[in-house]
Amino acid sequence: MKKLLLQLCMLASVSAFGQNALLQNATTGAISGANLADLCIATDGTDVVLLAADNSSVYAIDIADNDPADAASNTVTTIPDFVMNKLNPLAGASVTVQDIVVNPISKSVYVLGTAGLNNIIFKVEDNGAKVTMLDLNNATHSKLSWGGVLTINDMAFADGKLYVSSGSFSLDGQLGWLSAPFAHNGTFSKRSTTLFKSNWGGNYFTKAPLETLTIGQIDGKYRLMGVTTCAPGFSVDVSTLSGSGLLSVTEDFNIHQGQSKKAVFMRHDNKDWLFDLHDGKLYRIGKKYLDGSQVAANKYDNNSVLLRDNSGNVVASLPAEEIKLMSSTTLGMIAFWDNWQLLLLESNSTGGGALTLQKMSVEPAKVSGVSTTAALEIYPNPAHNTISIKLPNNTAAATVNIVGMNGAVVAEAAITGSNSTVDISGVTPGIYTVTVQYSNGKQVSNKLTIE
Repeated sequence: MKKLLLQLCMLASVSAFGQNALLQNATTGAISGANLADLCIATDGTDVVLLAADNSSVYAIDIADNDPADAASNTVTTIPDFVMNKLNPLAGASVTVQDIVVNPISKSVYVLGTAGLNNIIFKVEDNGAKVTMLDLNNATHSKLSWGGVLTINDMAFADGKLYVSSGSFSLDGQLGWLSAPFAHNGTFSKRSTTLFKSNWGGNYFTKAPLETLTIGQIDGKYRLMGVTTCAPGFSVDVSTLSGSGLLSVTEDFNIHQGQSKKAVFMRHDNKDWLFDLHDGKLYRIGKKYLDGSQVAANKYDNNSVLLRDNSGNVVASLPAEEIKLMSSTTLGMIAFWDNWQLLLLESNSTGGGALTLQKMSVEPAKVSGVSTTAALEIYPNPAHNTISIKLPNNTAAATVNIVGMNGAVVAEAAITGSNSTVDISGVTPGIYTVTVQYSNGKQVSNKLTIE
């Protein structure tokens, strides 16, 4: 503790200037970091909060970190021996990384680590040149009550709503959700979860937890996805969550044994993917197992497809579109960077390993330094069923992506000419970013509200 107090001059302030639209009736005061066990980022495209969970509550923290001009300098290339060189010296002890998240606006990286008896949130900027510890002693935040013991597994945020998974091997699984803005002392809606596990005797296990959680929009529907212990995979349409009683979650695919540490949803190459960090290896799972079609095809529960064999190898007969090993390097943690790249924390037996950005797609990654000026004209805005996009007269062709606040591409189209119409009738109402990429790689973008 003395070593931590000596670092106060290096702590990053969590106090904010002005009002954060994601918080309601927020308070300012101390948050105990002792039991923090999971992180998540929530954003509406303008404001950002860092969500951190302990054994009873989730804290929505105003981190005052919403300047898109910071993104270029914060982009990570490779930070060698990240934990040993950057985190351990600052904490004054050996750090074990529990979670990593990336602010989609500023590209600052937030790391939850355990050092002895202390849990610390680190903020990483300038490609690792600046690493600080968040000062939780005077934080502007909303405390969100779980309403009982919270055995946090994972959190996911999309479309203005936070989803939280709780539970342990004692089979006390619950799934909770709460909409932004996050009101201080707000409470979660919850349902207990019962999950089918084909390799646990082929039964639904009462109150079995959903241990890793991510969210993405597939065919116009937001779905919670992930992988649980031993290791069934699931995909739940969030529109089915309302109601009461046990929520029966099907086994839509089976990674077969082992432990999932983190799941990330991405959309690129015109496809939807689930990335699963499993037993230190990174796997990519295709849309076939994510969109609910396995239930319709009677390929779920005891009939679910086994994606790995008894030795933990990808089943050789399955195409890469369904399951692919993405990294042979042992990994300790992953984080969503954008729809093309993942942030990877390598690990080895001595505790070393780089924090590095790795491309996962075939198509080009998003060009940094996107203009958000009126160079891209969109009308009407707000819109309902269609939008018109006005481009410079000399534009021959371009690609349009409509991106949600969680970074997922929800619609895309190829356009030509100076005025083009894009169908948005299948897109859920909300706030989006419309990005146009020209054939020379340059991009322009602007905000769009769909009602």
